Amino acid sequence: MSSTLDRPIRVLCINGESDPAETESFIEMHRMGIDITVLTWPGTGNHDALVAAGVPTIAYKLKWKISPPCIRLIRRELQRKQYDVLHMLDKRAGINGLMASIGIDIKLVAYRGIIGNVAYWSPQSWLYLLNPRLDRIICVCDAIRRSLLDLGMPGLRLRRDVPVTVHKGHKPGLYEGEAEDLAQFGIPDGAFVVACTARAVPRKGIPVFIEAINGLPKGLNIHVLMAGTKMDSPLHRELVAKNSYAENIHLHGFLKRMPWILKGVDVSVLPSLKREGLPRAMLEAMIAGVVPIVTNSGGSPELVENNVSGFVVEPGDPVAIREKILQLYNDRELLKRMSAAARQRVLTDFTVEKTARETIAVYEDMLSS
Repeated sequence: MSSTLDRPIRVLCINGESDPAETESFIEMHRMGIDITVLTWPGTGNHDALVAAGVPTIAYKLKWKISPPCIRLIRRELQRKQYDVLHMLDKRAGINGLMASIGIDIKLVAYRGIIGNVAYWSPQSWLYLLNPRLDRIICVCDAIRRSLLDLGMPGLRLRRDVPVTVHKGHKPGLYEGEAEDLAQFGIPDGAFVVACTARAVPRKGIPVFIEAINGLPKGLNIHVLMAGTKMDSPLHRELVAKNSYAENIHLHGFLKRMPWILKGVDVSVLPSLKREGLPRAMLEAMIAGVVPIVTNSGGSPELVENNVSGFVVEPGDPVAIREKILQLYNDRELLKRMSAAARQRVLTDFTVEKTARETIAVYEDMLSS
C-alpha cells in the first residue's frame, strides 16, 4: 500500500473499548490490504466483529493508564513482527504504547476525539499527546487539530505536521432493522418527537435545551426524549419537573438501542457549550434521517451544513434552539428535505471507507517522509 515498501504496511492498533465506527474502519483497512493487527477487549461485539472479518486480534482488557503487563505484551508483539506503525486509539493505549515502543524503530500515531484536557503544564499530557516521539495525532475533526496547534507558546508547540484531520466515518448498515416503538417511552403515535441524546456532562449544555423546550407555545403535539449517561441526574429531573412541557418530556439514562429508537424521531438537538468533537450522537441521528440542531462548538459545524442538512446555532442560546424546533414543526416539507439531506451527508462524506482511505494516506505520508 505504500510507495516506500515492497509489501503491505504493517500496523499494530492498540485499543480499549472501541466503538463500532472505529472497529469498522479497522476492518475496512484490512480489506484494503493493510496488514493490521488489533489489540482490543475480548468478550465485546467489536472484538467479535474483528475476528469474524478475519482481522488478526490480540485479546487484552486494557484497564490502566500505566500497566507493566500491558507494556510488556505490546513490546513483545512489536519485537515479534516488523511493524511499520503503532496506532494508539485512546489515552490508556497511548501511554502504554509509547512506553512499550521506546528504542524501537516505528512510526507512532495517536488519536484525539475531543477538545481540551491537554496542557503543557500537565505531566500526563507529556506521557501522551504532547510526547515529542509522536509522528502524527489523528483528530476526528479539524476543530481538534486547530486546538492542538494553538496549545503552548512560541518555541513550545507541537510540530505543525503532527495533528492531522481524519473525520470519523460511520457504517449505516450497522443500524439496519426495524425502528423501536416509542410507545415504550410514553410517546404517542403521531407526536412530533425531539430528542436530546448525549453523555450529559456540564459542557453538553442540557439545561439550555430544557429551557428551549420550556418556552415553546403551549399545547403543541411535541414530545421530548432525553437519554444518555447522566441525563437523568437530579438537576435535570428538577428542571424537567418545573418545565411547562413536563408531562411530554421523557427522561432516561443510557438506552442501548438508541440508533433504532432514533428512527422514530423527527429532530435531535445537541446543545453543547464548548469542546465538542465530532458528535457520535448526531452521526447516529443523521443516519436515521433525523434533522440535527447543533451549536457552533468544535466539530459540529463540520458535520452539519447549516440550513441544508440541519441547523447550527450559537452555544447557550435557548431561544435559537426553540425557533429552529418550531420552524421544523411548522414546515413539514422543510423537515422532509433536511431529513434526506442529513442522511445523505453521512452516506457521502462520513463513511468508514473514506476514514480508512484517509488513515492509510496518513501512514503512507509518514513512511515516505
